[in-house]
Amino acid sequence: MAFLRLNYNSTLLGYQTNVNMILPFERKMIREGVIDVSERYPVLYLLHGGGGNQDDWVRYTSIERYAEKYQIAVVMPDVGGNSFYADMKYGYPYFQYLTTELPEWAESYFPIGGKREKRFVAGLSMGGYGSLKWGLNRPEFFCYAADFSGASLITHLFSETGFAGGGERGANSTLVRNWGSMEELEGSGSDTRYLLEQAAKHKEQLPGLYVCIGTEDFSYEYTKEFMEYAGKLGLDIEYEEGPGEHNWDFWDTYILRYIEKYAGAYPEELIR
Repeated sequence: MAFLRLNYNSTLLGYQTNVNMILPFERKMIREGVIDVSERYPVLYLLHGGGGNQDDWVRYTSIERYAEKYQIAVVMPDVGGNSFYADMKYGYPYFQYLTTELPEWAESYFPIGGKREKRFVAGLSMGGYGSLKWGLNRPEFFCYAADFSGASLITHLFSETGFAGGGERGANSTLVRNWGSMEELEGSGSDTRYLLEQAAKHKEQLPGLYVCIGTEDFSYEYTKEFMEYAGKLGLDIEYEEGPGEHNWDFWDTYILRYIEKYAGAYPEELIR
């Protein structure tokens, strides 16, 4: 395996940004003196949580060992600590960067992805929300999208009774910075309730969807509300829960489960 720490100038963001990558280079890539770029490896786009960055999954889990065992590539971008992967009202176009520039850049420079069947996305907490948001807004792009401890109806999360932002509505609140107002968030491509409703109308186009949560997680009830609403709409979302809190012990366990079931389930002939 190769672990790369990359820094490059993003045209969309207008600044130097960071990406970590894990690449499976053990297999023979050179034949008759020519590098063979026809072999593309499955790729997992792995998103960090609120207040985090591109290093979190490497620092706090065994993702590199899991990627090596299952011979998958992993792309871990730095996407604004509390941006909720939004094209921010007062900030940067993070969602556009994440869903267009990042994969175009990564898959043009490295032999990864290239088609839906070889692309997966997952994230924790805010990144879990970002993963589902990406998968539901771009259903043609991924085979599977996974949310670890981040499934919620986002408008409820940011309502007066929600924990994220609470009653804060000042100019510097997360809600205002990212979306401007609750009215602008509702019914948008960032509104998970709206995205689920739209997904229910186009079930045949969806990637596989996966949600997991620890039963001691403070956001457990938000996840249950999300899953109940998805069930009412007739959406097929694989759901798992188990002992655990909102922490790395839980996420390390479930990222391995996810890779074993989906991203790492490729026989040798499908790598090519």
